Amino acid sequence: MNTDAVRIIDKQTLPIGGFSGIVETRMAMSPKAWPHALTNTQISHGLDDFIYLAYGHFKPNNGAPLHPHRDVDIVSFITSGSVGHQGTLGDGTIINGPGVQVQRAGTGMQHAEFSVNDEKAGIVQIWFLPPKNGLSPAYQNFTLDKTGLTTVLGGSDSDTFDSDMHCQIGFIEDDETLALSKPFVAIITRGTATINGKKVTEGQLIEGKNMSLTATENLGLVLITQGEGK
Repeated sequence: MNTDAVRIIDKQTLPIGGFSGIVETRMAMSPKAWPHALTNTQISHGLDDFIYLAYGHFKPNNGAPLHPHRDVDIVSFITSGSVGHQGTLGDGTIINGPGVQVQRAGTGMQHAEFSVNDEKAGIVQIWFLPPKNGLSPAYQNFTLDKTGLTTVLGGSDSDTFDSDMHCQIGFIEDDETLALSKPFVAIITRGTATINGKKVTEGQLIEGKNMSLTATENLGLVLITQGEGK
């Protein structure tokens, strides 16, 4: 078996869905949470406690009305535009793209998310199972640096929620190479790169067991791996 082989899933090949004021393409759904997803060979089935990824946008001055979540960690990467947040964890927060909000639903919370102006707002939303159920609900906001990856969930940084997974989001300078020798899922959020010799571009999800990625132009990505203890 070639451990350098990667699978590339292009959002352009998948159906567009959504609800209310959200337009999205569901690119990863784990059978852990959705048993029926096992028969859908077009999408990723996640990685351990990474269970869901959708790529899309909020319509201008629109979004998702108040709705509940429980025992899930939600990473919302606002790629462009500005998104408002209201709910039981607090009202009035605005995340300007590129920016990230991580919500730990824990014992239960409700929230609404929406574009706050006349422009659509891009979003990549990612769900993880928490390390255990029944945790206290909370949320964190992250501002991304212009270059480099920011850990937004898991890892050894005590400023993030603990997790059995590791999620990093950010931007890689042209010609910089990122090497990894463990199972991963990545999604390209802007620009282009080569990964294990294959060209990848915005809107493509890549999964595999080893990675040598070289940024070619204006690269942005989300990188998901198992936690450091795995």
